Amino acid sequence: MDTQSITRTVPTSVGNLAVRVTGSGPPTVLWHSLFVDSTTWAPLRSHLVGYRQVISIDGPGHGASTAVPRRFTMEECAEAAITVLDVLGVAEPADWVGNAWGGHVGLVAAADTPDLCRTVVTIGTPTQALTRRERARIVPMVWAYRIAGPIPPLTNAVMNVLLGTELSRTHPQQFQAVSRTFRQAPRRGMHQAMQSIMLHRKGLGPLLPRIGAPTLMVVPRADTMISLEQARAAAATMPHAAATTVDGAGHITPLIADPAALADLITAFWRDPVGYLAMISTSA
Repeated sequence: MDTQSITRTVPTSVGNLAVRVTGSGPPTVLWHSLFVDSTTWAPLRSHLVGYRQVISIDGPGHGASTAVPRRFTMEECAEAAITVLDVLGVAEPADWVGNAWGGHVGLVAAADTPDLCRTVVTIGTPTQALTRRERARIVPMVWAYRIAGPIPPLTNAVMNVLLGTELSRTHPQQFQAVSRTFRQAPRRGMHQAMQSIMLHRKGLGPLLPRIGAPTLMVVPRADTMISLEQARAAAATMPHAAATTVDGAGHITPLIADPAALADLITAFWRDPVGYLAMISTSA
């Protein structure tokens, strides 16, 4: 098993991005959720590196990547991912796996650069823009972070969305590790990311019909930001897409609570993308 890991920094239009390349084989790109970094992929990555080249990217203002001192767009993030793959010399289409924010980036990349993605998997990724009610709840949180930083009430609220409440009891070490990535992030860069990726996020509806890559939308059952019905409605507008559900109470929970089951689901999809989507659609 080849598990050699190389970490490097790649200059892009949204700053210098930290990239970790592990294993060998067909390329797989991992892009994490807002508020955390690529360390959240560690449990899933361990199930893939035996037969995959796994490329984990820290988004701008997260992990070891530099902060962007301005607002930025999903399109810029997608362009940055293309830059990363070019620098790494990845010539074949990659299988994209994105968690929340990372799912947005993958969908934009697949729509704008059809040759980039062989397949796309999104995990806990709402494709609709924020509703007025959601904005009313989130705007005060963003301003509170700007003024006071990751104070305990704010950190707890973010972790509830990402992980739910049970994970702190069932997986306390992992819960603390995820929480720490948010608390230790540079405040200015995180604030810009919160505005860019959450508060001013556009709905992806117009671009979904342009995505030709087979796309599997995975929805944690108790995710408060996206429902299975919403994901199925989005998938219905795409040429080759379907939605399915897994256990979990937040965007990141499936990566931590049962990474083996998630890896089995994803690899089954990779083996026969079109057939797997047909099976999911038939059983819905």
